[in-house]
Amino acid sequence: MNTLRRPSHHPSEALLVAYACGSLREAESLAVCTHLAFCPECRRLAAAAEAIGGALLDEIDAAPVSADGLKAVLARLEHEAAEAPVRTAPARRAAAMPGLPTALSGYVEAALRAGGWRMAAPGVQQLRLKTGGGAQARLLRLKPGTPLPEHSHHGTELTLVLSGSYSDSLGRFGRGDMAELDDSITHRPVVDREAECVALVVTDAPLKFRGLMARLAQPFIGI
Repeated sequence: MNTLRRPSHHPSEALLVAYACGSLREAESLAVCTHLAFCPECRRLAAAAEAIGGALLDEIDAAPVSADGLKAVLARLEHEAAEAPVRTAPARRAAAMPGLPTALSGYVEAALRAGGWRMAAPGVQQLRLKTGGGAQARLLRLKPGTPLPEHSHHGTELTLVLSGSYSDSLGRFGRGDMAELDDSITHRPVVDREAECVALVVTDAPLKFRGLMARLAQPFIGI
């Protein structure tokens, strides 16, 4: 595994801004924060969004500005975005799963203590993470070459690869890559054969499986 690899699939700008504003649900925020641990470019963008938001709040608290004053504010925001520091994640790791970013490790440790991995389907194990706010987070651990059933989405799905890789109609997703999916996307992920794949998956509604067997098993899988 190449630990220096930088992600090639990223959260949308809208999702990064929502994260910076603190408006995401806990599970969604966890997924974005974990991606930031892998991606210096997205850390820079998130920091820039926070800087812009802070500057805008400062201006709201002040007296109304003139047209010239507004230009000055915008110029300052551009400067702050360009100079925003890149935040790096601390190096603490989860003992039970080495290599996890700090943001995720506490959730995983708690889930392992609460019951651990459970089989979801042949070649697929899941570890449910305790989060609030209406969206669910879980780790999926899939054996090499495992195909997942074709599905679309009743809501949104965020999938972040923690190790290994998978491929679907959207491309190949490796360590640190994030897929941001909605009801317009239908896909059938297949784990690449080189190694098992571990991914953080966040959903706010059940998946919409195409096959009969997957639909029958869905109540027991819980996704």
